[in-house]
Amino acid sequence: MSRPASRPSLRRSRAPRAPRLLLVAAVAVLAAEGTGCGAGASQGPETTAAAIASIDARLRGSFRLVRFDPEVPLEPMLASMLEFQYAHLVIRFDGRRILADSPGLHVDRAYEIREPAWDRFELVSYDEAGVAYEAICQFSGDGELIVHAQTPPWKGVATLRRAP
Repeated sequence: MSRPASRPSLRRSRAPRAPRLLLVAAVAVLAAEGTGCGAGASQGPETTAAAIASIDARLRGSFRLVRFDPEVPLEPMLASMLEFQYAHLVIRFDGRRILADSPGLHVDRAYEIREPAWDRFELVSYDEAGVAYEAICQFSGDGELIVHAQTPPWKGVATLRRAP
């Protein structure tokens, strides 16, 4: 029995193949970024160093804390200290150290940038005892840096805005 002439073929034509391949490639890139296999994972040492230098150049300068959403509610003393910091805390990145200052608070820590991937990177800072504090950071529009702090008691998401 032959197929009726008016019935459309279920086979796809070869014409839209290029846009489909482009779509598949875009999905693969986004999937790799979402699983942590971004640009830093597949780059050679020179390319990774260049990407870290680029992130570092963008990070240098002063920021103000504008928001912090803790993963778990802070105890009252820490919560009130945090509330005060919104109007006063200035955080400066100088390429080697994080300097955070406000009345009653001074933090000076070494830091390093790891796993650069476009606007996203890992920032690891070290206190005086050498304890590492990890955060996943991402530059966003309007001169903001979104910081996903991974280390208690400040585990949560902070928004820093470039200081004028």
